[in-house]
Amino acid sequence: MFELDQLSVSFGTATALREATLTIRPGDRLGVVGESGSGKTMLGLSLMGMAPDAAQVTGRLTVDGQEMTGAGEADWQRLRARKVAMIFQEPMSALNPLRRVGDTVADPLRIHMGLSAAEADARALDLFREVGMPDPEARLRQFPHEMSGGQRQRVLIALALACDPALLIADEPTTALDANIRLRITDLLARLADQRGMALLFISHDLAAVARATTEIAVMYGGDIVERGATPAVLKDPAHPYTRGLLGARPDPAPQPRRNGKRPRLPTIPGTVPALGDLAPGCRFSGRCPVELAHCATVRPEMRDLGGRFAACHALEGGA
Repeated sequence: MFELDQLSVSFGTATALREATLTIRPGDRLGVVGESGSGKTMLGLSLMGMAPDAAQVTGRLTVDGQEMTGAGEADWQRLRARKVAMIFQEPMSALNPLRRVGDTVADPLRIHMGLSAAEADARALDLFREVGMPDPEARLRQFPHEMSGGQRQRVLIALALACDPALLIADEPTTALDANIRLRITDLLARLADQRGMALLFISHDLAAVARATTEIAVMYGGDIVERGATPAVLKDPAHPYTRGLLGARPDPAPQPRRNGKRPRLPTIPGTVPALGDLAPGCRFSGRCPVELAHCATVRPEMRDLGGRFAACHALEGGA
């Protein structure tokens, strides 16, 4: 079990992750959504013990009761791959272009699991089959540039699964893929999490993928978790103004009637995400929020229980 208690990651006066409190249990499938710069990837890196060297990390992070806040690299290396693994955004950047992908997947099996070279190669082949790699025997001998984007993404999934981690973090795993492959990878991750009893942290801009892959969702903005709850409930009836804005900005696949000969403009959230050092000390969404109150910019709202769902918004408190 992974527990975050008031975990913050700061760079001087700029806070990339602010007092995140979260529990991830075996079998959980948690989606994390928000605009670029909202803190999603920093949350994932923190769970891997990979916050940048210049970061100041405060609060608590425990893994199966073991305190990991401030733990050294050697302590994290003992947990990575076996307890927590990550699928990074861009396969071509994450894979070594000079090594065959089969060797890349076999490496952690030899290092962390103590398998012989032959045993590691056999297990790598089994993993390629498990993730649905076409012609897995031939793919083991290929280099990354010889594979399609979907195949490279399956290599990264196999690599992350190699040592049977308790938590798999998928950071934008479908960004560079076409629509058909995105659906396959999304469904594959959800199925593997269920089959293995593994927790899945699915970080994505793609709300449709999050809806398919997860059972719970956390919405982030400016380093804060502003809403969380069951995925269907949050997506059907969002409570926080930012969540409503995200859902409202989704393109509608149905043809829209023209007005005065023009298609209607896609709804947007006004403004842009401020730089970390320019975020309001109160509600981070202040300045862009359509229901902002006088004290929103200076007083941070508390996370409120809305009957099994949670949201942090002063407007939900009746302006109190």
